[in-house]
Amino acid sequence: MDFLTNFPDNLLTNKAYSTLILGGTISILVFLNFIKNWVNQVSFFKKLNIPGPTPWPLSGNFLKVMKEGFAKHDIEIMKKYGRIVGYFEGSTPVVLTTDTKFIKNVMIKDFNHFVNRRTFDSFSVEPTDKFMTILKDGEWKNVRAIVTSAFTSGKLKSMSKHINECSDVFEKNLEKLSDQDGIFDTKKLFSGFTLDVISSCCFGVSTNSINEPDNEFIVHMQKIFRNSVRPDPKIMLLFFFPKLAGFLCKKGLIEFFPMKSLKFFENFINMIIERRKNKLETRDDFIQNILDHEENKSLETIIKDFEDQHSDSKLYKWNTELKKTLTNKEILSQSILFLLAGYETTAQTLCYVAYNLAMNPVHQQKLCEEIDTVLDRHNGKISYDSVNEMKLMDNVIDETLRLFPPAMRLDREANEDYEYNGMKIKKGMVWSVPIWALHHDPEIYPDPYEFKPERFEEQEKKKRDNVAFLAFGAGPRNCIAMRFALIEIKLLLALILSKFSFEKCDKTPETIEIDNSGFARPKVPIIVKINRR
Repeated sequence: MDFLTNFPDNLLTNKAYSTLILGGTISILVFLNFIKNWVNQVSFFKKLNIPGPTPWPLSGNFLKVMKEGFAKHDIEIMKKYGRIVGYFEGSTPVVLTTDTKFIKNVMIKDFNHFVNRRTFDSFSVEPTDKFMTILKDGEWKNVRAIVTSAFTSGKLKSMSKHINECSDVFEKNLEKLSDQDGIFDTKKLFSGFTLDVISSCCFGVSTNSINEPDNEFIVHMQKIFRNSVRPDPKIMLLFFFPKLAGFLCKKGLIEFFPMKSLKFFENFINMIIERRKNKLETRDDFIQNILDHEENKSLETIIKDFEDQHSDSKLYKWNTELKKTLTNKEILSQSILFLLAGYETTAQTLCYVAYNLAMNPVHQQKLCEEIDTVLDRHNGKISYDSVNEMKLMDNVIDETLRLFPPAMRLDREANEDYEYNGMKIKKGMVWSVPIWALHHDPEIYPDPYEFKPERFEEQEKKKRDNVAFLAFGAGPRNCIAMRFALIEIKLLLALILSKFSFEKCDKTPETIEIDNSGFARPKVPIIVKINRR
C-alpha cells in the first residue's frame, strides 16, 4: 500500500531524473561536437599547407579583427605569416593573400574557378537578394552584361551634364563658405553632393541635400546610410552565426537595412519604370539606359559591350542562355545598389582628396596648374572630354584611393577545389585580398603612408603588377560603376580647383586614423578650409 500511495511521486521523480539524464546527455553531445569542430578548425589549414594563427572556439580569429580593425589586423597577420594566410571568421575558413601572382590568377586568369563573391544569407531578402554583387553564376553574368551597357563612354558623357548641374549647386555652397571663415566638414558637404548626383543620374530626381534636408527622398536615403555607418551587434551575428542571422532576416525579426525606406524606393522606382515604359517621360539616366537597352540591344551587342569594357572577360565562358532584358525587380535592385555603393564611397574619396591636397600644397599647386592649362584649351569648359585630359588629376585620385581604399577587403568564393604553389583551396572556401595591407605594403609602395601621386605615372606603374592596386577590384567582377565614380570626382574637383584651393586649419587632423568598420572611415571628422584662388 505504501508503494501505491507514493506511486505518483515516484513517477514524477523518475520522470525528472530521466529528463535530467536526457538533458545532460544532449549537453555532453553538443559539447563534444563543439570540441570536435574546434579541433578540426585547429588542423584545417595545416592539412591545406596554409600557415595561419590558431583559432579560438566559436569566434575563430575574428575577435582580434573586431578589436584591432581590419587595417591593423591585416598588416600584422601578413607580416607574421607571409603573403598567404589562413584564418577563421567564426566557423568560416578564409584565405587572405597579398601575393600578386595569386591575386591575378584568381581574379583574372582562373576566374572561372572563382566566379562568385562571398554572400550572406541575411541579404537574401527582397530587394537586396537581386543585388548584382551577390548574384551568382549565370544570373550574375546576365545582369552584369546588361547593366554594363549603362556605363559606356557615350552614356557617361550624356550623364555628365547632370553631374555638372550638381557641381554648380555645390560651388554656390563653397562661395558662401569662403565669404565666411571657409572652414567646413568635408563629409557633410561631399555627401550632399554625391547624394544629389545619384538622385539625378539614377532616379531622375533633382535634389539639394545641403539646403533641403527635409525632402522625403533625401530623408529615406539618409535613413539607409544612418544604419550602415553605425557599429552594430548584428554584424557579430552575421559572422559568428550566419545561418541564424539569415533565418532571422527572412522572418523579419532583424534587418540590416530599414525596410520602410527600401519600400519607399521600391514604389518610387516602379513608378518611374512604368512612366518611362509608357513614354510619359524620358531622361538620360541609369534607369532610362537600362530600359533603352531592352528595346535596342541584340544579345551579341550585349556581350560585345561587356567585353569592350572588360578585356579580361574573354577568359570567361559565356553560355547562350543570356536574356536581353531585366525584370522590374532586377532594375529596382540594381538601382538601390547603385545608391548604396556610390554614395558613401565617392563622398569619402572626395574627403580624402581634399585632405591630401590641403596637407600637400605643392601637389595641389601642380594640379591647379594642370586644370588651368587644360581648361584654356577647352575655352574654360569643364566637361567629360576636358577632365579626361587631366593626367595629374588621375594620379592624385589613384594615390588617394591607394592610401584610403573604400573597402578593406575583396572576397571571392571557390567554385571548385583549387591549388596554388602547393597550397589548397577547397570548394566553397572564401578567398580574400586585404586591400589595405596590399596598398600599404612597403615592398610594393616604398614609404606607403606618404602621399606621392607620382607613383601612378606610367613609367612607375609599369614597375608594379597591375593587381597591386585594387581600389575598384579587377577582372570581370570589378566595380561596374568605376568610370562613373571617377568622372563624378573629376568633374567636381576640376570645378572646385579652378576657383578655390584647400588649406589645413586648426581643426584639420595631422594624421588620419581609420575605424574598424571594414571601410576606410576616419575616426574623427576631416575638417579643411576653402579659399578663393
